[in-house]
Amino acid sequence: MPAQEPLSQPGLIETLLWTRSEGYRLLDEHLARLSHSARVLGYRHDAARVTAALDSIKASSESLRVRLVVHHDGEVDVTAQALPAMAPGTVWRAAIAGIRLNSADPLLAHKTTRRDFYDDERARLAASLKADEALFLNERGEICEGGITTIFVPRDGRLLTPPLSRGLLPGVLRGYLIARGEAFEGDVRLEDLRHGFQLGNSVRGLIAARLVEPA
Repeated sequence: MPAQEPLSQPGLIETLLWTRSEGYRLLDEHLARLSHSARVLGYRHDAARVTAALDSIKASSESLRVRLVVHHDGEVDVTAQALPAMAPGTVWRAAIAGIRLNSADPLLAHKTTRRDFYDDERARLAASLKADEALFLNERGEICEGGITTIFVPRDGRLLTPPLSRGLLPGVLRGYLIARGEAFEGDVRLEDLRHGFQLGNSVRGLIAARLVEPA
C-alpha cells in the first residue's frame, strides 16, 4: 500500500516511457532530476531501491507508461500501464487555464504528487472546450507550461520554450532538447501560440498543438 504523505511532504514523481526495443527512454535524465529534487527537498533517496523498482516492471505490451513515486521516507512505488500509440497527424487542443501559478512557489521546480490544480483544470477545460491540455500562466500573465507538457514554439529552426524563472517544471524532454541545442529559453507570448506550437514530454515526445479559446 502506498505510504500516506502529509500535505507538506508530497511524493516525488517521475513518469517514464518504457519500450520493448529501447527500455526506459531518457532514464539518466529522469534519475538525475529525481536525485536533485530529493536532495533539495530533503527526501531520503536510495538510488539502488529506485533502480530495483523500475527493473521490477514486467512488460505487458510494446510500450508502457511507468509512474515512479518516491516518498519522503524513501519508500518507492511504481506502476505501469500500456501506452496506446498516438494516431498520425494528431493535433492537441490546448486552452489557457483559469488559475495562475505563483512563480515564487519553490515546489513548481519539482515534479510531485501535489497535482490537483493541474489535473482539475485539465478536466474542466476538457469538459468546456474539449481541450487535451491546459496551459498555465503565472501571476504576471507570463506563459509557463502545460499541465503534463512543456510548451515549445518553432523559432528559426529551433524551439523556443519559457524560462524556468517564470515558474515551471524543468521537464526531462525540455532539458534534453536544450542540451542538444534544439531548444532555447525565451518568453512565449499568447500571440505566438495562435500561430501553432508544440507540446512535449518524455513519454509522448513532441505533439503538434493549437490554441482553443472561448467564443
